[in-house]
Amino acid sequence: MKKKTTNLARVAKGCVYALIVGVVFQFGACSKSDDINPSDEDLLNKKIEDIIPPQYVDSLTKLGFAINKGTTPPNIDGAYLFKPFTIKSSNIPNDSYAPGYVLNDGMIKLYEQSASDFSIKMLGKNFIGAADTSVVTAISGSGNKFTVYGKVKAYRNGGYSFYAFLMSGEKEGSNIKNGIAGIINIDDSHSGPGTIAQGQGRVAFDGDYISGPTEFNSRSAVVAERNTISSIPFQLK
Repeated sequence: MKKKTTNLARVAKGCVYALIVGVVFQFGACSKSDDINPSDEDLLNKKIEDIIPPQYVDSLTKLGFAINKGTTPPNIDGAYLFKPFTIKSSNIPNDSYAPGYVLNDGMIKLYEQSASDFSIKMLGKNFIGAADTSVVTAISGSGNKFTVYGKVKAYRNGGYSFYAFLMSGEKEGSNIKNGIAGIINIDDSHSGPGTIAQGQGRVAFDGDYISGPTEFNSRSAVVAERNTISSIPFQLK
């Protein structure tokens, strides 16, 4: 009788062990599968975090910048004019660009938008500097609303910083409605004098709330960027 109980106990232990191994294997297989085949949302979130760390997104939203989330943004390929390009807010102490200050007209060209990996290419003028070229860019949104996220290397006074540039709006025909842009310094470890500090930024918007199509000279923007004058004259930064 004692021997029978021992055998049953051994069988029970074996079943429990097999169950635990099966559960661990199942969870491991799911994790591996998720890594190999991430969801659209996971793919986009990873792309955004590679451009701008979450704490800096929070900083811009506290300044009144609106984030449009989602994995089905509208196609916004085109060139657009922000005029009058008007300061909304800033977290820079004693900033000379007070709310309501009108900047030089901002122009942006967006092209080669991809619905499969949420990438998009961007060239800008007078957002961060005379010529802004994003080294990596992503787009989120749904319906007609979108947010573009870009990382820009900007040169000034013998140094350079990395900025996150964000732009939100709503596509309406050939225009962007309620266009708003935000920049924030995300790496000032190689910056020159006269540059805003890491974590500091500004938000500005199109004062007439309609950013219409415009001609954008891509060649001059690229030449300016290659000559490392992408932050002269500086605007939002």
